Order: sequence, then structure tokens, then C-alpha cells
Amino acid sequence: MTQFSLADQSFMDKALTLATGVKGSTIPNPAVGAVIVRNHTVIGEGATAPWGGPHAEKNALKKAGSNANGATMYVTLEPCCHFGKTPPCTDAIISAGIKKIIIAHRDPNPLVAGKGIRKLRRAGIAVSIGLLGKEAKQINEDFCHSIITKKAFITLKLALTLDGYIADKNGESKWITSPALRQIVHDLRRRHGAIAVGSGTLLADNPQLTVRTGRKTSPIRIIFSSTKEIPVDSFFHRNAKATRSIVVVRKKGMQQIIQDTATGIEYWLTGTSDPLESMHRFAETAFTQHINSIFVEGGGTVAATLLKAKLVNRLYLFYGNRIIGAGISGIPMKPGLAISEGITLKDRKSIIIDNDMYVTGIPVYP
Repeated sequence: MTQFSLADQSFMDKALTLATGVKGSTIPNPAVGAVIVRNHTVIGEGATAPWGGPHAEKNALKKAGSNANGATMYVTLEPCCHFGKTPPCTDAIISAGIKKIIIAHRDPNPLVAGKGIRKLRRAGIAVSIGLLGKEAKQINEDFCHSIITKKAFITLKLALTLDGYIADKNGESKWITSPALRQIVHDLRRRHGAIAVGSGTLLADNPQLTVRTGRKTSPIRIIFSSTKEIPVDSFFHRNAKATRSIVVVRKKGMQQIIQDTATGIEYWLTGTSDPLESMHRFAETAFTQHINSIFVEGGGTVAATLLKAKLVNRLYLFYGNRIIGAGISGIPMKPGLAISEGITLKDRKSIIIDNDMYVTGIPVYP
């Protein structure tokens, strides 16, 4: 097993920070960071540009220039070795004269999947793998999941009272949690390719589904509905041309995508009235449409449907510090599950901020 030094860890940590900084802007490509070091000094660094632009390795090589010859590169994901929208990064690394490369983890994309590493080694470059690999995989857990399963990675987020309600008996939900937790939600939105809600949430809250900080472009907006009818005075309808806007319609018939040129809205007809099958078809279509990560913010019916369909890949539960006794349930999963059959969370993390808290983890389905 390769032994890595504290300096190695520091340089890779810097590469991870670069990757985290561009998360959400590179979709459908993974967010990658690269750092080039010579004589223990960083001479070049870079992160993945938006889709179609240079990858992290090439941006770092450009900054390093001729000094890259004989240097060491730290990169959070195995360099690509195939022609996509840009030429292979492996060719650029070899041409630049990099003598050693440390990679956080292998690329699960079948077009790469170890081939990049083999190409680098055949060129005489020393390759080590696994430094901070767990941390790197978590940054791109959506990409890794989607490229393997051919379905979009779905994150479900709910804001709840301590006793599990997403709104009070009057349907009021603003504000269950503190501004500090809501800022975290905006950062999570930034990291995803799309933000989605059900038609009930659209009618009740008229959400903007935007990101207020840390991202120049808005994520794709998605509404789950049983019909194509969207209120014309809603923010979603009035601003549909500002970013890609999609209504996923659960209805029997032909599965197809219809573009409304007048409004700019895309209607994804799933071709089935079955809620679970409709969601599975949606997740598959999203992947083929280059949407590999979706941040779903409710409401309760959508949350329950996704969990019943076993399509939630990561769950965030944001708890406001209050008990209201009655209201709208956050996950109305009728008829419910037995204790022994309940969904659990692995890799669970709980964070307390101000008077509120949130829990996140990966669902484990019975």
C-alpha cells in the first residue's frame, strides 16, 4: 500500500478545495481539482471549467507552463483518456513532462475506468492512487452514481419541525428553520444540476428555485405534476426562459418530451400514471438529458414517492427547534413501514447550528 506524506495530503487537500469550489458548475462532468508541485512549491493549479471547457488538469498545466516538466501532479479524479468535448487529459499530462501523478480515486466512467492510469504508466509516469479517496468520491458522489446506474442522483431535502411537520395546520411553512440553515440549503442547491418540487409546493409557496450565492447561472428548474397545467402567474412560468425549465407529467400515454417554444417550458411525459414507475422513468430520462444531480425540496407527497421508489440517494433533514403538534406531515408514506422494515441512514452526520440542526446520510432501503 502506498504511503503518502503529510505534504502529499496537504497538496491533495488543496485540490479537493478547488473541486468543491466549482461543484455544480461543471455538470454533467465531475468537479475536479488539480495541483502541480515542484520542489515542494505549487506552480500550477486548476479546476474543471463548465461543460465543454478545459478539465482541471489542463487548467493547472496552463498555469505551470514549462515548469510542469519533471513536476508532480495531484488530481482528485483519474485523468480522462478519451476524446469527448475536449481532447484527453492524459495526452496533455504526458506532453507536459509530468514525472509523477497522485490520484485520489479511479474514474467509474467505463470510457476511463483505469485506462487513463494505464496510459500514464506506459508513458513512464509514476502513478499512485487512493490519497483522500473517500473525500474525493463524496464530492462527486452524484457523478459516480449516475455514470454507473444511468439514472440521475437524487438528493431529498426536507425542512421539518422536531415532531416531523413541514407546515402547520394552516399550511404555513415560513420559516421553520433559521437563516443559517437556509444558507446551507442555498449552498446545496448550488452543487446540483437541478432543483425540483411538486406541483403542490408550487401552488402553496410559488418558489423561485434559485441560488443566491456562489453560482453565476441558475440550476435547471423542475416541477413534478399530474397535469401540464402550470399557473401562468407563478415565478416558474413567468421566468421559464431564464434557465431550463421542466414539468414532469405523470400520465398514461406516450413517453416523450414536448418543447413549448412560446413559454420555453419542456414537458416530460413519463407515459405512466403509476407514481413509482413515473419517477424511475424521470430519473433515467434526466441522465440521458445530461442532468445527473437533482435537489428535491418537497413536498411531502413527492418525498414519500421517491423514498418508496428507492430513488433517494442522499437525504437531508433540516429541523427547526419547535414542536407544533399537528400539521402537514413531511413524509406521508401510507400505509407506512414496520419498525423492522424502516429506512435507515448510513454515513450519517448530525450538525447543530444555532438552535436548529440537520441530519444527512445515505438511505439504506429494506
